[in-house]
Amino acid sequence: MPDADPISARIAGNVAAVRAEIAAACTRAGRDFAGVRLIAVTKSQGPAVLPALAAAGITDIGENRADHQALMRAALPPGIRVHAIGRVQGRQFAELVPISDALHSLASLDHVPRLARACAGRGTPFPVFLQVNASGEAAKAGLAPKELPRLLAAVQAESALDPVGLMTMAEEAMEEAALRRCFRTLRALAQEHGLARLSMGMSQDFPIAIEEGATDIRVGIRLFV
Repeated sequence: MPDADPISARIAGNVAAVRAEIAAACTRAGRDFAGVRLIAVTKSQGPAVLPALAAAGITDIGENRADHQALMRAALPPGIRVHAIGRVQGRQFAELVPISDALHSLASLDHVPRLARACAGRGTPFPVFLQVNASGEAAKAGLAPKELPRLLAAVQAESALDPVGLMTMAEEAMEEAALRRCFRTLRALAQEHGLARLSMGMSQDFPIAIEEGATDIRVGIRLFV
């Protein structure tokens, strides 16, 4: 028999390893493994990886640029959802919404009506995560925690939008204690405002994010090395 496709075999092994780490983190936190969604970040990959991801059981991918997301969406196997996870300009919503199943990076009050107009013809409310700068790092995108109530109220007032949760990006070199404070800040904000989902944790820190309540983790390089 011919050897298995090496790309598919590598991705399958990486996905299995990440899932094992997810399961271990859930066990430590006393959580159900089924409560964590693994989003494969494919922003540095091409459409060739999509069949391998689907074969490995991946049902969600994440993209941070509209042009690359359109390329990946056109080649997407059935049953895979696309999450827009990057910074978005208001003028991009009309292009981005038709090729997205959720947006993880809404952080501007001015963007709310433009996003709502772009979602008006969808038929069902568009899932939106509000991005909060929970780390306090100046270079990170997201609104300050004190600004969250105004943005959330504006989104809740739009019937075309469904505010499902919060998102944050931690500082890459952050020590564990500070990292946990960042994630706990987001969790506390979500609980305060009755939001169920927490999009936090990436390749380098997702086990800690899961221990602190993450429901959606965004993992890229770990799946493709």
